[in-house]
Formats: sequence, C-alpha cells, structure tokens
Amino acid sequence: MDSKIVFLNSCNEIANQLGDFKIYEKGRRLKKVASDQDIFFELTFQTGFNNHSSHIMINPSMAIYSKSLKKWQIENIKSEFCTGLIYANHIGYITPLQTWKKWNLAGLSHEKSISEIVKNIQKFVFPIFKIFDAKETAVEFLKNKGTKFNPYCEDSLVPLAFLLCHADHETSELFFNHYIENSINKEKIISFFEKLKTDREIDLNHSEFVDAAHIKLAFINNLSLK
Repeated sequence: MDSKIVFLNSCNEIANQLGDFKIYEKGRRLKKVASDQDIFFELTFQTGFNNHSSHIMINPSMAIYSKSLKKWQIENIKSEFCTGLIYANHIGYITPLQTWKKWNLAGLSHEKSISEIVKNIQKFVFPIFKIFDAKETAVEFLKNKGTKFNPYCEDSLVPLAFLLCHADHETSELFFNHYIENSINKEKIISFFEKLKTDREIDLNHSEFVDAAHIKLAFINNLSLK
C-alpha cells in the first residue's frame, strides 16, 4: 500500500479512538472546541518526505488556541500572522519519552505505534486539554504552576499573552516572574528586560532570542520584575 495512504489511514485510526474530535485535512489535524466555545484544542500528525514500505513516520503534536486571544494579539502585537496560540508542544516532550518522538507505522510496527500514540494522548494530552476547558481553571493553574502540567512538561512563557488577555495584572506578573526565577537564562532575561527601558522602539514581531518577544510583551504591558 502507498505510504501516504498508510499514513492517512493511521491518522484516522488514531482519531477513531479519541472521541469527539472533528477531522480535518484527511485526518492530519483533529480539532475539538472547549465548552466556552472560545478555546479549542488541536492534535496534528506530520510525516516525513522519505517514507518507504518499511518506514512510514508519524510525528504527533498538540496545541491549544483561543479565538479571543487571536483578536487581542492582532490588536496589541500588530501582526496579521497571530494565531491565538496559548500553548503547544510535541507529544514526546510532555511524556516520559522526553524526546522528539517519531513512530513507525509500517509493517509489524503499525499496531504497537498506534496503541502507544493513543495511550500517550489520553494519559498526558487530555489532562492538559481539561485544564483549559474553562478559562478560570486555566488561569488559576498557570498562576500557581506555570506550564508544569505534569512532571515532564517544562516551563514556557508562551501562555503569557493568554494571561494578559484574560487574567488580571497580578496573575500575569506572578506567571512571568515564576518563569524567570526558574529559567536557566535568568540573568540574560533580566538584562534584556532592563535594556528595554532605554530602547526608543520595541518591535514585538522580532525576537532576538528564544522568549525575547514574550519578554517585550511583558514590558510593554507594565509587568515588573520581582
């Protein structure tokens, strides 16, 4: 069977075991809307260009978006490319695997790979989606624990815009400072933040390093370092 057909059939096989997700792009993308009708969850499956009969790769990721956040980002960041992203990760990095995990769908590997992907999504992705099913729950979690949704998740500044949009100033500031305090780049971040005080213009669409754009966003929204 053609490797593309095997891949797409496998995506749909996974989808059929995950409940009420809508299927898009022939199974490559699954989407589910939260109870508030604003936040939505996505699972995406990518494959490689070098697939052959004995190796058909599948690479799963998860993401959480907000329609109102997208509108807020467009207005505040001044970019038409804003997506409303709250949080995203490769499934391998939010599980004990702790790697950019790719599964093989070919031959005898097929059944085992499908089973592992489904189990990892159910055990590690769905609990994260559940947190964001209600904004109040999500805001409270981010305020207290950042993006440590489980022992395998790392801290991330990506949800900062979501908090600036949907939470109060204090909550956003607590989240921001919690991230800095636990970052291996703490000194670099503080130095960059202080430098922003002397910059005449701040370009939110340019990132000098990982997290720079988020730090700029914190600065222009008057978040303080503690």
